Amino acid sequence: MASRKPPKKPRLYLRHGEKISKGLKTIAMLQCEAAIAELHGNNVSPGPVHNARLSIKKIRAIIQLAAPALGRGHRESLFELLHEAGSRLAPLRDSEVQVRSLDLAVETAQLPCEPFSSLRNGLADIAKQRRANDCRQIPRVVGFLEKIRKDIPDWPLDHLGAKDIRRRIRRTYRRGRTTLDACSVGGDLDLFHAWRKLLKQLGYQLCITSRYWPDQAATLIDRIAKIENLAGRERDYSLLLQTMKIGPKNRPCEEATAIIANLLPPLRQKAIDEGMIFYEAKPKLFVEMLDL
Repeated sequence: MASRKPPKKPRLYLRHGEKISKGLKTIAMLQCEAAIAELHGNNVSPGPVHNARLSIKKIRAIIQLAAPALGRGHRESLFELLHEAGSRLAPLRDSEVQVRSLDLAVETAQLPCEPFSSLRNGLADIAKQRRANDCRQIPRVVGFLEKIRKDIPDWPLDHLGAKDIRRRIRRTYRRGRTTLDACSVGGDLDLFHAWRKLLKQLGYQLCITSRYWPDQAATLIDRIAKIENLAGRERDYSLLLQTMKIGPKNRPCEEATAIIANLLPPLRQKAIDEGMIFYEAKPKLFVEMLDL
């Protein structure tokens, strides 16, 4: 039997001359259909699950831009569906990424892999068991996404204008900037994670409006990607550290815990330092570059 071709990567940008209301609904539909296609046949493989989660986050960013026209109740019901879908995929992704995080941590510490092989095998077994157990969650995830897909054509976006989009991007940027300021002085890990999500959301919103930024926002998107890579690694290491703390109390686990604990603070600080540079411009000045 021929293998199924991977779904084509859906576009995530408004076209020049495209009405904002139509464009946002079109790309939301494309992302929703892409997520559903990735999970076809109850697929719990790492790649499709990762891609489906990305599409869910992109839909959330689209809804954030469309928020002024959607209304609070409508918006919250959509966010709840996205949350339900994402929360059922997150354990699958987290269990898979912990194996790669351990490999990266050991490599970064320039240590041989052999002493950690039993620990790695244990994490791989957990990921395998998670795939077997959570296969039944996929139909529910698809069900949530189908509800959103059916709702998209009825989104009341006709009166959504460029001014609304500009304000929403400024709001996302301002919230990220303020949250980062708090991170830089307080060291609150929950705040750091909240900032990472705001940064990712801004990145998606820049992609959506990229055709209306200088150099199609390529420079800004690239800078966000580099910071998000640092913050993402911090998040992955943090998840692995939590697993280590409740795992078996043996030497490999203790050594891995120590390695990860040493990697986290400089990684977090590097992300904050790079973020402070990125958020240098005030929100109003930042969105002045957007010619929408």
